[in-house]
Order: sequence, then C-alpha cells, then structure tokens
Amino acid sequence: MNDYLAYFFKPSHFFSLRPEPLHSRAIIILVIIFGLVILISIVSKLITIKTKDALKAKGYKKLYHLCLTMGIIGLVYLFFAWQGAALLAARFWLAIWALTLIIWLIFIWKYLIKEVPNKRKEIDQKRQFQKYIP
Repeated sequence: MNDYLAYFFKPSHFFSLRPEPLHSRAIIILVIIFGLVILISIVSKLITIKTKDALKAKGYKKLYHLCLTMGIIGLVYLFFAWQGAALLAARFWLAIWALTLIIWLIFIWKYLIKEVPNKRKEIDQKRQFQKYIP
C-alpha cells in the first residue's frame, strides 16, 4: 500500500493527463472520503434546522453547502476516474478539489470565529441603546 501511495503522489503520475486506472484500494478510500464529506453535510443541515441562533445557523448552512458541493464533485470525479476518461480522470483534479475545500473552510471558519462574535456584539449594543429610547 505504501508503494502505491508513493506512486500515486509521484509528480509524473500526479500531473499526467492520461493516468493509469485507480487501484481498487484508492477507489475505496476516495468513496469513504467523499461519503464522509456528504455525511458531514447532512449533519450540518440537521444542526442548521435545530439551532435557534440565526448567526450560527448561517455558518452551518455555509458548511452544508460546502460539504454537499464538494462531496458531489468528488463522486463525479470518481466516476470519471472509474470510467477512465482521459482529462477528467487526471489526478491533479484531486489537488484542486482539496485546495478548494481548504480555502472554502477557511472562509467559513473566519465567519464563525470573527464575524459572528462581532455581529453579536453589535446586536447587543443596539438592544442596549434601544432599551432607553421610547
């Protein structure tokens, strides 16, 4: 398995436009990864429905859209890799997929960690101000 992983990530193989077919273990691993991403989207959708905080619900909704989109794109990639489509089965699409996932997660993380507390503070200040206005 380690030999296959070293071969899988070798630059000449990774950036080839006509890669060899995926190994059966690689297919299983990718199905598990993309399935987990879709499962995370389902869980985040359920959390979105259950939560009463609108700001957090918006963050979980963003996570839902991220995971559902990336899971479906991953499964489409896996289909093309399984069929052996020349350009669409290239391994560099996995790197683009992972990079997109990471960048999108950074924006969601930034929203949940920085923007939600700031908006909550603004809302509290407005409530405090409105309390004294007739």
